[in-house]
Amino acid sequence: MKIQLNGTWYDGIKHPNICPHCHMANSPKNCYNQKTNDTDGEDSQLQIWECANQDCLKLFVVVYKIIDGIPQIAKILNGQPKGPDWPTPILELLDGKTINNDIPQKSKFIKTYLQSLNAEKTGLDEIAGMGYRKSIEFLVKDWAIQINPEKKDHILGLWLGQTISDYYSGDLKDLLERASWLGNDQAHYNKLFEEYDITILKDLIDLIMVELDSIYKKKHYIESIQARKK
Repeated sequence: MKIQLNGTWYDGIKHPNICPHCHMANSPKNCYNQKTNDTDGEDSQLQIWECANQDCLKLFVVVYKIIDGIPQIAKILNGQPKGPDWPTPILELLDGKTINNDIPQKSKFIKTYLQSLNAEKTGLDEIAGMGYRKSIEFLVKDWAIQINPEKKDHILGLWLGQTISDYYSGDLKDLLERASWLGNDQAHYNKLFEEYDITILKDLIDLIMVELDSIYKKKHYIESIQARKK
């Protein structure tokens, strides 16, 4: 594919190969191209593509820009982010406020994370960082309440840092502390950790989910596989 940006023609540009609606890898059809200008005065090119998956066939809009000297996809303007592969205990995690109630609801962690990811993918990185921070709080509180339902009211009244300190330990506690530090940075004018961006914050969240999944699996297998006599 060939496009022109800032007066220069670029050839061999990669086209999108995963639909943002169905998240299936395919070779979409290019339907429309339009040269535009961003608020920073730099050229960009808006393109409309049609998914080749016969079960989808939806249109999606892609914006190309020069980033770090390379023409590439800057953002996708529609569709839904796929997010990571959620471990079972994360998918099944309940909203701590509804535990012991008649109609328990799923944790808002995944919903908030995906909204943050969508903001990031559309170029709203400043907002995305605060969203990731909020998702961490849902994860920390809801997991702590699920493990300690009798202390629900106490946990709900704690600050995030105190919840981590009181109800988590080991590597998981260390990861959660660092994720909360970087998350808090996203909401402040002056940052304490300028060298770490939201990519690192997301890496920490991924590691936290791995740790929680490990705890869940170990507990499950220890309880379900018991010694037997020969």
